[in-house]
Amino acid sequence: MLSSTKLSVALKTEYLDRLQQLGTTITLAPGATLFDAHSSSGEMHVIVQGDINLYKAGQDLPVVWLGPGDILGEIGFILRTPRTISARAGMHGCLLWRLDRRVISPRMDAEITDILTRLFIGMAPYVRVRYAKLTGGYGHSAKILEQHCDHQHPVIQHMAEFLIGRDTWETAGNIWEYVRYLPYRFGFWNLLASQVLQMGYGMCTTKTNLQVALLRACEIEAAFGEIDFPSERMKPLIPEGYHHILAIEPNVKHYFGVFRIGDDWYPCDATYPPQVWELLNPGQPESLFEPGSPFNPCNALIDRPFDAYKRFDNLNHVLKKRPFYDADNVEAMNIILDKVQGPFLMLPEWVVPIHYLMREVPHAAFQRAYAGIITEMERLYRAVQVSTGEAEAPRDAGRIAVL
Repeated sequence: MLSSTKLSVALKTEYLDRLQQLGTTITLAPGATLFDAHSSSGEMHVIVQGDINLYKAGQDLPVVWLGPGDILGEIGFILRTPRTISARAGMHGCLLWRLDRRVISPRMDAEITDILTRLFIGMAPYVRVRYAKLTGGYGHSAKILEQHCDHQHPVIQHMAEFLIGRDTWETAGNIWEYVRYLPYRFGFWNLLASQVLQMGYGMCTTKTNLQVALLRACEIEAAFGEIDFPSERMKPLIPEGYHHILAIEPNVKHYFGVFRIGDDWYPCDATYPPQVWELLNPGQPESLFEPGSPFNPCNALIDRPFDAYKRFDNLNHVLKKRPFYDADNVEAMNIILDKVQGPFLMLPEWVVPIHYLMREVPHAAFQRAYAGIITEMERLYRAVQVSTGEAEAPRDAGRIAVL
């Protein structure tokens, strides 16, 4: 039941099965209310089938759509704070797995203590991503539009210096290899190249932005290539419950880096790591960027010539638009990608000593994990209150969470 949810990325199958036994399932009819804003809380829900719409108090239009595999109510589950939003089943109803907070008790047996410790560790990265989305300043700002390819930023300059080769081809190849092996994940839309370097993952727009910035930092003339790629081809990367998002348009825009040598421009697409490319082109030999040759694998996949693309000096025309997904449900879209590439979201610093304690002093491990997730959830709860206008910004609201 939980094998296709966000929890399946954080927990191995044996632990997932044990966790599933601690909860119950509920079924909601289309439009039925799961909970109302400002109501009491104490349960966390995982969407197994169907979907949930979230509404601000007193409003009839949903502000967020959540699909299969996603989690809601996690703040109330940990903190027992009033619900910050109302939740109702979508037009086809939904099946949910529910975990009641009363499972957390000083009298828990060893097995429950162990599985909840693992649950709290697994939840923490998602909490930090949500916090960063609320407080990290990744919105549609003039700064992003004007300076998104910040190749003069010190961290870009230092990384570029390390990647410089004996000639232009070797340098381009080194940059291509570095960017290519960064995990491909849907996520933040408007990022500076230096922020992509910090986060260590991205999608075609953000990874290409970093690639072009590194090329320019190495004094190689570089630009952004754009093609139309069939939406149908993207389905293997996204859980089935989200395929309807791809069906909105027959094509999606795909971006990749191009660079110039002499009078010629060469595409060198670094978007997809090998594990992800295998999903797009299963069973076929892996193609690689080679010095002296253009590399445009997505065009090859749909039988187009390598030079059939548009070239742009920047991504301003892209960043002015909204992505095809909602930032509030994007992590559930990454379930397949995280399973084939491995979980990539960084764990908080408080997790490190817990792994030792789990072997030696399990109850102490749980206490550390519980204290850690309480701290994470409290910070997230305050950020949610600020975003909804229910509280003033805390003094540290300008800091960006490390992911």
